[in-house]
Amino acid sequence: MKVALKELQDLTRQRYLKLGYPAPQVETIVEVLSYAHCRGNFQSLIQEVAAGTPRFAARHEIIVTKETTLSYLIDAEGNIGICALHLAADLVVSKAKTSGFAIAGIHDSSAPGTGPAGYYAERIARRGFIGLIFCGSSKIVAPSGSSERAFGTNPIAIGIPTSEVPIVLDMATSAMPVFKVAEALIKGEMLPPNVGYDGAGAVTQDPREILKTGALMTFDRGPKSSGLALIVELLANALVGGCLPGDPDNTNWGNLAFAIDPDLLIGRESFLKNVDSTVAYIKGLKRTDPARDIYVPGELSFMRSEQANDTQELEIDEKLFRTYRERVLSSFS
Repeated sequence: MKVALKELQDLTRQRYLKLGYPAPQVETIVEVLSYAHCRGNFQSLIQEVAAGTPRFAARHEIIVTKETTLSYLIDAEGNIGICALHLAADLVVSKAKTSGFAIAGIHDSSAPGTGPAGYYAERIARRGFIGLIFCGSSKIVAPSGSSERAFGTNPIAIGIPTSEVPIVLDMATSAMPVFKVAEALIKGEMLPPNVGYDGAGAVTQDPREILKTGALMTFDRGPKSSGLALIVELLANALVGGCLPGDPDNTNWGNLAFAIDPDLLIGRESFLKNVDSTVAYIKGLKRTDPARDIYVPGELSFMRSEQANDTQELEIDEKLFRTYRERVLSSFS
């Protein structure tokens, strides 16, 4: 069904304000989630329908506990990951303007997480810097050779500036994001083959079994994706003080953000020229399907977002949206 973008933004705002989130944080949350919604990512709606959204439970404001000429260490103090990583992305850009490079690590950010990792990578790239984002999350992914949970879905996002729209790679290291598993459960659908295990270690297509006591596989079901998931786990958690595999506390999620100035090497102008040249070459290659263009990472999502912003409308599953709206409005009764 068609839904007005403003209606969804208003519902999101109402929900988070009702749950006690401070008004400035709510506006940041609405901005980041709108980025996702305009790209067809309705993780926040699925989260609310499947499990509800946690109430605001931060202990204190987000604080920088350590700063060097190149880095920040941030204690999110239990605040939502969206606001902590939003701050980190802006801080690394500010520092990289003078140092050429900056890194910010976050620990103790809370559910429901950071939202789309690509938002922060793109935010950095639109300021002319290369952005890298690594995100920890609740442990639900099994490493290659095991059926037990050890990793989060551990998204990675990379933003590359161009002379026009940034290239944005945004991907989970799991076979599918958790919200897609929850969406299948809500719709009463089975999952594709070979994406997860049940609690006994058997391969299953039942989303309920995976979410209850099972685990997701990594995206290529083998050692390469498992290795990448491990690296994200180490960078997003071990390096910054987030929860490790086996920790009883599965709520201290870590995140890591980098900003790199191309002027450290070849120079920004030359880099942008080289990026544009590379993209033009790739798009000019012979197509396997003459009717289908060749796209770079993030391009299709950007086109969808542009259309949503032009029409101020979103295409959302009717049952999902109506259930979400009822959930939000009923909280005010």
